[in-house]
Amino acid sequence: MRAVPTPERVQIGSGEIKPTTWTNTYVRRMRLILAAVDRCQTPVQLLEAITAPWANQPGCRGRQLQVQQTAALLRWGVDTGRLPATWAPPLDLTPYVGRRRETTSVTTPLTVDEIQSLVEAIPDPKWRYAFQLLSAYGLRPEELQHLEVRNGRLWCNYSKVSSRGKTEPRPLRLLPCDPWAAAWNLEATFRSDRLPPMKPGLGADSMGLYMRRRALWRELRRRYEEQGEKLVLYSCRHAYAHRAHTLCPMLPTKFVAAAMGHSLETHLAAYSRWIGDDEVDAAFERASQRMEQDLRAG
Repeated sequence: MRAVPTPERVQIGSGEIKPTTWTNTYVRRMRLILAAVDRCQTPVQLLEAITAPWANQPGCRGRQLQVQQTAALLRWGVDTGRLPATWAPPLDLTPYVGRRRETTSVTTPLTVDEIQSLVEAIPDPKWRYAFQLLSAYGLRPEELQHLEVRNGRLWCNYSKVSSRGKTEPRPLRLLPCDPWAAAWNLEATFRSDRLPPMKPGLGADSMGLYMRRRALWRELRRRYEEQGEKLVLYSCRHAYAHRAHTLCPMLPTKFVAAAMGHSLETHLAAYSRWIGDDEVDAAFERASQRMEQDLRAG
C-alpha cells in the first residue's frame, strides 16, 4: 500500500479540522497506521496489526477509535481513487474492535472503621471535611458542589437526569444508626468555604486525585483489589446504603432511596448485590419475632 495524503490533512487545508485537533486526536493514531502498513498486504491484515496495542483490551475506547479511523482512511482512499478497491475495509468492524469483557471487580462499601481511619489520615482540613460529608450523607462526589443550608437543614441541590427520571433537590439525612457521623456535627457547622476548591463538573476528579495520593487509601485499594473488589469514591455512598439496610433495618428501602436522591428501582439494582444469606436470615428472623409479638399483643 503506498502512502497517501490523509482526509484529515485535506480537511486541515480546507479549515474543516483545526491543527490542534489534528495533533491531539489524529497524529498518534496515524503514526500507528504508518508503522504497520508496510508489512500488510490486505486491509484485514492492517486492521489486525493496528489493534495489537490493545490485544488484551477488546472493546475498549482506544481500540474502537483506532479501528474506526483506520477504516475511514481506507474507505476515503478507495473512494478518491488513491487506493485500489481491494483496500476497501470490511463493512463489519466488530471482530477488530472486539467486545469488552465483563469486569470481575465489584465496587464495594467502606466499613465504618475504614471511614474513620481515612478521616484521621487526611491532613488537609478542607478535604477531610469533604470526605466526612461524602461518608455521613452518602453523597455523590459531584454533589459536594451543590450543598446549602435551608432553614437550618443541609440540602443538596444537585440535579441528575437519567433514563429513570430526574434527581430533585433533597434534604440530607444522617442514618439513625450512625452516631459517629452525628458527632461530626456537619449540618450545624456547614459552610461552603470549608470545602476545597473544585472546578464545576470535576468534583469527583479533583477529590479522586487527592485521595489517590493518600497512603492509607492506596493501601485499602490494594487490599480490595486482592479480593477482586474495587475501592472508589462511590464506596462512601455505597457504604451509606449498606449501613441503612444492615444496621437500620427499620428504615423502609423506598425511604432510603429517596434520602439518597434516586429511584427505588435504581436503588435495588445497585445495592441488592451486597445482601448476603446471613443478612436475609436475620431479616426473616426479625420479621418472625415481630409477628409473634403482634400475635401475643392481639
